[in-house]
Amino acid sequence: MKLDARHRGGVSLQGDIGAIELNNVFQFLDYATLSGELRIVTNGNSGSFFFQRGILIFGALGTNQKRIGDLLLESGCISVLQLNQGLKIHRQHGGRRRLGDILVRKGYLEFENLSETLKMQAREAFFETLRWKEGMFFFFVNQYPSREEILINERIDHLLLEGIVRLDHTVSGTDSVKQVK
Repeated sequence: MKLDARHRGGVSLQGDIGAIELNNVFQFLDYATLSGELRIVTNGNSGSFFFQRGILIFGALGTNQKRIGDLLLESGCISVLQLNQGLKIHRQHGGRRRLGDILVRKGYLEFENLSETLKMQAREAFFETLRWKEGMFFFFVNQYPSREEILINERIDHLLLEGIVRLDHTVSGTDSVKQVK
């Protein structure tokens, strides 16, 4: 794995997902109340999760993640026309401006709806990684997401409980999973 400039301090913790399951890594970060970035790399995908004193504050997958525009459209927060207009502006700026920010500034979307959708997206990324059985994880202490990211505050113990319920329902073939709070 190639490290970028912000990871110059090196890896504080690393391991093989096959030997140490991610749910145990997440629990350790929670119990140790660590702050930093957990980078997870598996065949065909990667994830990046940021923690502040053991609380998940941001998370995203490299690939196979539903895009924010699709999530906002599915939830009825924006229309297809609004999404297309936002994407046009996004492309005009070379992808440097965030789509969510564009939609809020245009008045198509309330900031609270964007924030909730981003929180849902981060939660889904977290749950997806719990399925990964191969790959490596790397923890970089005292790393934080970029300032333009909308931060969430999710307790790991709650996420793990919900993730276990989801995995159990997936294994048993039940698609209807109620959210555990």
